[in-house]
Amino acid sequence: MKKRKRLFGILLAVVMTVAMMTGCSAGKGGTSGSGVKVGFLAPTLQTEFMIGIDEKLHEECDNRGWDYVSASFDNDSAAAVSAIENMVTGNCNYIVAMVSDTSCDDALKAAQEKGVKIIECGVETAVHDLVLKTDQYSIGTQIGDMAADWLNSQLGGEGNIVVYTTYQNQDMQDRGQGIQDAIKEKAPNVNILEVVDIGKDVVGSGTTTTETMLQKYSNLNGIVCYGDAAAVESVEAVKAAGKDNENFGVFACDGTNQALKGINDGTCMRGTMYFEALGSVVAKYIQELVDGKTFDAAVETPIHAVTKANIADYYKADK
Repeated sequence: MKKRKRLFGILLAVVMTVAMMTGCSAGKGGTSGSGVKVGFLAPTLQTEFMIGIDEKLHEECDNRGWDYVSASFDNDSAAAVSAIENMVTGNCNYIVAMVSDTSCDDALKAAQEKGVKIIECGVETAVHDLVLKTDQYSIGTQIGDMAADWLNSQLGGEGNIVVYTTYQNQDMQDRGQGIQDAIKEKAPNVNILEVVDIGKDVVGSGTTTTETMLQKYSNLNGIVCYGDAAAVESVEAVKAAGKDNENFGVFACDGTNQALKGINDGTCMRGTMYFEALGSVVAKYIQELVDGKTFDAAVETPIHAVTKANIADYYKADK
């Protein structure tokens, strides 16, 4: 009888230990039951646009009972590869990769071979299960169209502008080229004084570059940027130089809250391109992958031009 009691006690202890270990394995958000862990790899987590994606995707994952981690590689491909490897080691089975070139393909392929689903957002490379993208040249032409429309209506189709772009990857080059082509077509008498490579999402580059441009070109009427991070900084530099007036315009893309506020408040921020909440869009498609859906072609994500004429549809003053 004593042996039976002792055996029962040992079995009970084992069961309790296993139960405790199982309970402790639950990740943030109680995700152990879902079996889904999402990793978000961002080029930076210092700009409003990227922070917004990170926060919204995290919220969407929490709402679905999924675990979530994020990492920034700060435009360093070696850091990106390490982050991917860490996500695989950390049991991520879905990785959202906002990489800018092919330097991570081997790491992403190795992850994919271990059963990880790869979702690329923005730039399409060779390794993916799903690509969410927009036509970058088309985005550029839409930014350029906004700028040209304003130059035509406000300055009679004349004036002097500079374009801020980046040559870090082909997609961003395409966006910058689209900006230039649209302005040349719709406002042919406008002078594009300079096309400046300001790097990709580098905090502070919009400020320093704009200060230089304003000193270099006293007759400058506008700055057309590939992204809101540089544009928002440019607006502040323009204000500091005393040139924030009705005959100066800044245009960009990303639809960040700061850019939208600038348009709403009547600053020289005149237009931006608004992406629908990417965190929510990404989560929706991860859910489809979880449910077993496959994608043979890239999925185009919606984007909208926002100016003073329709700012009320995209910005509320109490934000």
